Amino acid sequence: MKILKRFGKGTIGIVVINIVVYILISLIPDLAENMLLSTEVNVIIQKPWTLVTVFFSHEILIHIVLNMLLLLIFGSELEKTTNKRTVFAIYILAGLSGSFVIIPVSNLIGNTMLIAGASASVFGIVAAYGVLRPDQLILRSKAKWWVISLILLNVVTIFIGSQTSDSSAAHLIGIFVGLAIGYLLKRNDQSK
Repeated sequence: MKILKRFGKGTIGIVVINIVVYILISLIPDLAENMLLSTEVNVIIQKPWTLVTVFFSHEILIHIVLNMLLLLIFGSELEKTTNKRTVFAIYILAGLSGSFVIIPVSNLIGNTMLIAGASASVFGIVAAYGVLRPDQLILRSKAKWWVISLILLNVVTIFIGSQTSDSSAAHLIGIFVGLAIGYLLKRNDQSK
């Protein structure tokens, strides 16, 4: 139980759900069609839960490893600063925002592939923590520099016009949701 003291219980819960879903999708490939997000509106209407399940789903090992490492580190710090409900709320709100942004952008650039990943959710958590504790060192860099780096990386990816522009747009909206919630939390904390 020592690990739970170092890392937040709520954060670990989200990580475990992502890992279980990753394993299930790897073992049962047909499950992906019911977990990943389609860019087709008629499919989304038939499977509205995919607007949420998408940010608990991954298909590529490096994708889940990087997302879950960031989530474990920043989510745990955010959970210590706030609580597990706040971490979960930011994860859901940033993820949903990413889902609603990626659909029109994917259609605009012609991406018809199913979408997977928790990056918008995770980046929202990084951003919220960056607002609350901008000068806190995380992996030898201040939290605010992590946020700025994520923003710049995703803006550059959009302007390069790569095939991942839709993902970058979703990531950015996740970051901005995290920033907004972080500012609200900071303002409420300062007004006490």
